[in-house]
Amino acid sequence: MPHRSLLVLPVAAIATLNVLIGAAQGQTPAPPPLTYERVITSTWTSLHDKILVMAKDTMFPDEKLGWKPHPDARSVLEEFRQVTLGLELASAQLRGEKLTGPGVAARRKADADKPKTRASVVSDMEAAIAVSYPLVEKSPNPLLVGWIEDQAEHYGKLVSNYRAVGIVPPSSRQPAPQ
Repeated sequence: MPHRSLLVLPVAAIATLNVLIGAAQGQTPAPPPLTYERVITSTWTSLHDKILVMAKDTMFPDEKLGWKPHPDARSVLEEFRQVTLGLELASAQLRGEKLTGPGVAARRKADADKPKTRASVVSDMEAAIAVSYPLVEKSPNPLLVGWIEDQAEHYGKLVSNYRAVGIVPPSSRQPAPQ
């Protein structure tokens, strides 16, 4: 038995050497462990990236941006504006600002006066994303789970709106043959 325990040391040394040689030869290391913070950050960015692609998507015609699936529902353009508002409010919370009813109402009123165009929506959403992503990366706060849920609801409505007018949403389209 004592001979076997002596054999463990050289085997362990060889295994360690193999790992070090593999790392030195440029093999990619294992990805870092999945953490709550990484999931929050990646979910936030991938969700908003998909919504931004939809806002820019000209396959959804400009004349349909005012379309509503029901008279009590938001239009497609209003859904995009709502996503932008969510980005701005989440960013405000991450900066430590308190969200109050009057403050949110004032922000909604300011938004009502903006041009009702795709270009305006895309510009405002890109600006809100540019502020939001670094804040989320720096502080992937658990409060973002509620915001993700809210924003995912808007994404789902937008996907349904695409389908209702007979258009395949960007994330469901087949890639063009090469």
